[in-house]
Amino acid sequence: MCVFFVSILIIIIRLFYLQIYQNEELYTLSQKNYLRTQVILPQRGNLVDCNGILLASNRPVFDLYWQGTGKWDLSCLDCLKKIENIFCIDFNKDSKINMIKSASLSSKRFLLKPDITFEELCRISEQCSNYTNLLVKNSFKRVYPYKNMASHVLGYLGQESQDFSKIGLYGLEKIFQEDLKGEAGCILSTINSKGTTIDQKIINNPRPGKNIALTLDFNLQKISQDLFNSDQSGAFLVMNPQNGDIKVLLSYPDFDPNIFLGPVSQQDWIGKLSYNNPLHNRVTNAAYPPASLYKLVTFTAGLEEGIIDSDSKFLCNGYIKFAGRKYHCIRHWGHGRVGVRDAIAYSCNVPCFEIAKEIKINCLASYAYKFGLGDQTGFLLPEKTGLVPTFEWKVGVKGEPWYKGETLSASIGQSFNLVTPLQMARMFTSIFTGYLVKPRILVDSDIEKEDLEISENTLKILKEGTRLTVLQGSAKKLGSLKDFVIHAKTGTAQTASLTRKRDSKNLYEHAWIACYFQYKDDDPLVIIVLVENVGFSEPAREIAYKFLTGYKNLRLEQS
Repeated sequence: MCVFFVSILIIIIRLFYLQIYQNEELYTLSQKNYLRTQVILPQRGNLVDCNGILLASNRPVFDLYWQGTGKWDLSCLDCLKKIENIFCIDFNKDSKINMIKSASLSSKRFLLKPDITFEELCRISEQCSNYTNLLVKNSFKRVYPYKNMASHVLGYLGQESQDFSKIGLYGLEKIFQEDLKGEAGCILSTINSKGTTIDQKIINNPRPGKNIALTLDFNLQKISQDLFNSDQSGAFLVMNPQNGDIKVLLSYPDFDPNIFLGPVSQQDWIGKLSYNNPLHNRVTNAAYPPASLYKLVTFTAGLEEGIIDSDSKFLCNGYIKFAGRKYHCIRHWGHGRVGVRDAIAYSCNVPCFEIAKEIKINCLASYAYKFGLGDQTGFLLPEKTGLVPTFEWKVGVKGEPWYKGETLSASIGQSFNLVTPLQMARMFTSIFTGYLVKPRILVDSDIEKEDLEISENTLKILKEGTRLTVLQGSAKKLGSLKDFVIHAKTGTAQTASLTRKRDSKNLYEHAWIACYFQYKDDDPLVIIVLVENVGFSEPAREIAYKFLTGYKNLRLEQS
C-alpha cells in the first residue's frame, strides 16, 4: 500500500509539474508543431528633395521559389526544365536538383532564383502557369535611383536586424532609422504533419516607414555632380542665406549607396571605396585652414576695434618686416597703395598684418567666435568643431606661450586656424543677413537665427569689398556672368611651409572660394567651394563659374 500511494503521489506531482508549472512552455512547443510565423517586411520610408523627387526609395523584388507538395514526379522535372531554359541555368550543377527534390518531398520551400526581372516573371507566368510548385514572393528593396547623388547626406544601409529589415549605418539612413524602417507585419500559417500549409491569416499588417522631405534641390545637386575632375577631392555647398536650407551638399569623391545593399565585393572596395576616402564627408566632417576667407574676420576686428576705418590706406611693397622676419603678401612685388575694400578684393596680406600687430590673439579669436567659427553649427549630420587658436589654447595644448608673430599668420587664416566648409558657409552668409543661421537639411525643421553683433557699417564695407572682388579682384572671372549680382572671396590655404619642397600632392595648397549670388529675381544663395591640394585658387573659381553657368541654363530652361 505504501508503494502504491507513493507511486500515485509521484504521478500527481509529475502531472502538476507538466500541466501547471510547465504549462506555458509546453503549450508554446506544441504550437510550434503546427504553427509557423512569417514576417512581412514594411516598405522603408522615402527620402525626397524639396520638390518631392525621390532620392532614396524602394523597388519591387520578385523571388522565385519551389514550393514542395510532398511528392516528386515527371511534372516536377518538366517544370524545372522550363525554368532552366528561361534563366539559362543548370539545376544539376552543385547538386541543386537533389536539394529541390528533398524540399519537394518534405513540403519545404527552396529559392530557385532571387530578384527576377519583370520580363522573366512574365515568361514564367506564360509558360509555367499550370505548375503548382512555383511560388513568386514579392518584397521591396532599397534603391538609390541616382546612385552617387547626395550620398553623404542620404547614407547607406548595412546588415539585417532581428526582424530581417536593413539597418541604416550612415547619413540620414542611420539618423532616422526608427522613422524610416516602419513596422513589420506577421502572417500565421497552420501546417499539417507533412509541412503543407492548410490555413493562413495575417496577424499584423505592415506599417510603412515615414517619408522625409529634405531641403536639397535635385536640379541643383545634379549640376554639382560633374563639377570636380576625377583626380580632385573637395567639398561643394549651396545654402539659402535666409533660412539655412542646404540646397546642395557634395563631398567629392562620393560613392554609390547601392553597393552596400548586398555583400561588398573586393573589386568594389578596391576600385570604388578605398581611393581618396570617398566615405568621408568633407563638407561637415573635415577641417581646413580658412586661408584668405579668414581675412574678413581680421578686417572686422580691425574696424570694430577702431584700429582701422573705412578710409584707411596701406602701402603694400610685397611684404612687411616684423621681429626680424619678412611676412610676405600673396603678390611678392606688392599691390601698391590699397584701401580696405581693395585689400579684400585683391586679397592683400599687408593690411591684415598691420591689424595683427595692434591686436591680441584672444581679441581676434573673439570675432571669429562671433562669426560662428570654432564651434559646431548645429547641423543634423556629424560635424567637426574646427579650431580658433587662443593664448590659453596654445599654452594648454602646445605647452608654450603665444608669440606675436603667430598672430600675423593667424590674421590671414593660417597658423592653427581650422574650419569646415559648412562653418564658412554660415560665416559668409551672415555678412549679408546680419545674423547666423543654423544650417538645416529637413524641410519641416525649425529656422533658427542668432544675431551677429557686428555693426552695419562694418558689414557694409565687407559687402563692398567682396563685390569688388568680382568686379576687378581675384574672382574677376565671375563678373563676366550676365544677370547675376555676385559677391565673392577667394583663398589659398597652405598645408606645409613655403620653403618645403612640393614632392607630394598632400603638400600643395587647398583652394577656397565663397560666393553670395542672386540671379535676376531669384532668392539669393551662397556657394562654398573647397578643392584639396591643387596649389592655387583657380580650380575653386572654375568650379564656382561652372555651377553658376549651369544654374543660369537651368533657370532659362525652366522659364
